[in-house]
Amino acid sequence: MLKAIMLCFSLFLTVNSNMSVAYPLDSIHWNHRSILFFAPENDHHVKTFVKETLMNNCLLQERDIQIVVITQDGYNKPANLFSAEDIAILSAKYDINGDSHTAILIGKDGQEKHRWGEQTNWPYITELVDSMPLRQKEIAYQPNSRCSI
Repeated sequence: MLKAIMLCFSLFLTVNSNMSVAYPLDSIHWNHRSILFFAPENDHHVKTFVKETLMNNCLLQERDIQIVVITQDGYNKPANLFSAEDIAILSAKYDINGDSHTAILIGKDGQEKHRWGEQTNWPYITELVDSMPLRQKEIAYQPNSRCSI
């Protein structure tokens, strides 16, 4: 799965120079959603974000959301996913200010859906994803959440 993510991101970095589309123009939709979390350093906001992704892992998996963390000081999760050049391209593509924390939700259609800062409102993110047309089709196909207690 990690190799597939690496290949996909490498493909979009080399094929797509359009700033409004996150993935290749020739794809109708992608096989996953993404949250890209950019930060100046591996600080307590990054640690909190990573911890919260673990706490919400079932909900993220159920919604096909892949998490990518990129910091200016070299901490990346998953590790070794991007080269320094790839990170510079992503930062420019998403107009990332290196001094702030920026998270970006990218839908399966390759479009940026939502952007936020240091703190993540997970209930809002899951509601936002669940309101998307493609996610509505996924819910109709499999209506029972495996994450419910």
